[in-house]
This record gives sequence, C-alpha cells and structure tokens, in this order.
Amino acid sequence: MLAAWRRLCAVPALIQDGWLYLLSAGFGGATALIAVSSDYRSWGQVAGVTYAAAAIVCFAVARFVRRSDDVRRRTRTMAVTRRVVVVLVLGGAVLAPLISQLVWRAEGVPGQHAQPEVAVVERAADRAAHRQNPYLRNPTTVGNAPRTDAKQVDKNSFFPYLPGMVPFGLVNALKVPAELQDARVALTGFTLLVGAMALLWSDASLGRRGRALQFLVVLPSGALAMATGGDDLPVLALMLLGLVLAERRSPVLAGLAMGLGGTLKFTAWPLLLLLALGVRDRQDRPARLRYSLAVLLVVAPVLGLGIVFDPTSFFDNVVRFPLGLTRIRSPAASPLLGQVLVNVMPNHKLAVTAVLVVVGATIVLAAFVRYRPRTPAQAARFTGFAMVVATALAPATRFGYLIYPVNLYVWAYVLDGMRPQLERRRARAAQSASSSSKTVSETVLAGALPPLRAGVIDVVTGVTPTPTSQ
Repeated sequence: MLAAWRRLCAVPALIQDGWLYLLSAGFGGATALIAVSSDYRSWGQVAGVTYAAAAIVCFAVARFVRRSDDVRRRTRTMAVTRRVVVVLVLGGAVLAPLISQLVWRAEGVPGQHAQPEVAVVERAADRAAHRQNPYLRNPTTVGNAPRTDAKQVDKNSFFPYLPGMVPFGLVNALKVPAELQDARVALTGFTLLVGAMALLWSDASLGRRGRALQFLVVLPSGALAMATGGDDLPVLALMLLGLVLAERRSPVLAGLAMGLGGTLKFTAWPLLLLLALGVRDRQDRPARLRYSLAVLLVVAPVLGLGIVFDPTSFFDNVVRFPLGLTRIRSPAASPLLGQVLVNVMPNHKLAVTAVLVVVGATIVLAAFVRYRPRTPAQAARFTGFAMVVATALAPATRFGYLIYPVNLYVWAYVLDGMRPQLERRRARAAQSASSSSKTVSETVLAGALPPLRAGVIDVVTGVTPTPTSQ
C-alpha cells in the first residue's frame, strides 16, 4: 500500500489532475443518468462534460511537454496549465450550474432546482427576520425540494442546524433580484472568501494549495454541493481556516474561526475539540486555554440565543431530528451500517441508536488512546477517521457527509507542506530576536557605565597588554 502511494505521489501533478478530472467526469456522467432529483441530473450533464474536457487537456499538455528537453520550461508549462484548468473547471462545473439553478428557480421553471436545505435555511431566516424563533415547536415537514422561491415552501419544516446558519438565509429578505435571494448565493460567497483567505495564509506550495482548492470547491466533493445546496461548505471553509491559523501558531484566531464553524453545524465539533490538543503559540507552548476561551467567546452566545427562547424546540430540531428520534424521520438516508440496522429494527430505534453511539465512541476512544493527535495535521487526520466511523454508524446519514474526512485528509497534506516554511520563518525570527537582544544589552551596558579607558578594559577582560616600543 505504502509503495503504491509513493508511486502515485511520484506521478507529475498535471497527470494526477488528469486522473482526478477523469474520475470526476465519470461521477458526473453517472449522476446525470441515475440521479433522482433534476438539480443533480442537470449538474451532472454540465459538470461531466467540463471534467472530461479538463482531463483531455491535462493529458494532452503532459504528453506534449514531455518531448521538451528544457526542464524549466516543461515545469512552468505544466504549472500554468494546472492553474488555467482549475479556473475553467470552477466556471464550468460550479458557477455555470449554480447560476442556471438560481435562474430556473427564480423563474419557476418546472423541476427541482435546489436541495431541501436551501428553503429550510431561508424559512428559518424569515422567522428570525420577523423576530420569531427559527426553531418551530411542532414542525410538520422534513424539508421539500423547492421548485420556486415562494415563501410558503417549507414554512413548517424542521431546522436541524445551529443558529449560526440563520444569517445565510437572510438574503431571502433583501430587496434584490429573485435570483440573488437564494441562500446558495450567501453560502457560496462565504465559502469562496473564507477558503481563499485560508489558502493564501497557508504558506504551503502552490501545488498543495491548489489540491486543497480542488477538493473543497472544484471537484464533485465541493462542486455538486455548491450548485445544489451547499450548507456544509461554509463549515468546511471555517475548519480549513482554523487549521491553517493553528499551524501558524495563532491560537486565538484559530479558536475564533473554529468557534464560528461550531455555530453552524455539529459536524465542526469533532475538529473543534481535537484541535485543542495540537494548538501551540509562537513560543511553542501549548495554548489550549487561549484557544478554548476564543471558541467559547463565539459559541456560547450564539448557541445561547438558540436555546434561551425554547430549549425543547432547539433540542427537537437540532438533536432528536437528525438522529431519527422524532415522529417525522429525517430524509438523510444511505445504505450504511447504522441506517440499515435502524431499518431492520424500526421498533427499537432508540435502543439501536444508543448501541451505535456506544460502539462508535468505543472505536474512536480506543484509537485516541493509541494515536493521540499532537499537531494540527494529526488532529485533521484523526478527525477524518472519527467522521468516517460516525458516518458509517449514524442512524440517519448520507454518503455526502464523507466530504468532511476527504477534505480533512487533504488539509493534513497541506499542513505538512506548511511546516518547513514556518520552521524556517521561526528560526529567522529567533535569530533576529537573539541578535536584537544582544545589541540592546550591549547598548544598555555601555550607557550605564562611564567611558572606559583601554587599560581598564584590559583588566576587566583579563587581557594582558603587550608592551610596545617607544
């Protein structure tokens, strides 16, 4: 396995891109053919062609430059090609399908033009805009796929997110064109902005940052969600920002970023907790307290606002409904172990859920005892493992949640690339500080004493003056 991984890493990055885009083209084509919802199918039709074209370009350029004897020119051509292709795929597989869905939904074109979470977020924001509790006392629906942007869509649905998700739906109350009132506009803009900030601050190589951008936004792991729903993407972007800031030894800023992520969805909480074990300050001291206080500074007031008005409604919407413990079942479903067991024993749902929680916690805790994370990169990897276990065992889950561990493993790769740059920077800073401290000390000493004659200096330093001829 390790040898195969090393051979894969030795393949030129442009060829790696080609294979990623080729696999994405296959996924897009399959989505266009077999997806149930029309928004998924329309995305697959456009994205599949885009990914296929990108793969062809990558393979063709790699084959062409291979004939060149100029290594520098070959390297530069492949690097430029990678960047151009990423931008083009971003337009063809993300922005073009998203804009189409926004227009079709606003114009009421027949068919499904968004996933249920879009209208669910918008309705919760509508209630908040009218000074009402976004969490209904007795919800009656689970979220419908909106075919229009009509305000009555999902008016009585569960809101299974944390209060920080509400602002993304407030665009629906603005006096702007109907296409821009869609919650996906805010979700997409926030994701792109925060993700760009994180990657710009990462200090990793352009190749590693480009790979993170691909998985977060460009490949189906991000593109499909961004075009059709996208509620997980702001969470992922904030998690990436928190990891980068932690790796840069900024514990307070990392805590603020992770705290913001923790106000959106509980899916941010595993990394939020584990990152405390690996965060350090610029003097290489553990900074758990500062990080934790920064997290609490954000999470406590936001969750407090969600709980204070009606704790029962909050608990029913945010905890019981996602776990499948309410009278109305969550639409999240995939043929994974937890979902299968709950379906096999529907009369013992609570007991099965409790057993699954215990089993999952036991697996994660056993791994934690042996592989306790001590750096941000290790925290990312361990969180990815824990979320794979949770996704497999959750009683109400979907394959889409696997975008979290996929991105976390890619980010660990990015953080590993940051470390050499940061170590060199810290070494230079330490050397500069040492030199500056020495200079300051000498200056203070010289200023504190009267000017010394040569003979006095010789006595103090223990140097015997050499006689000179007159």
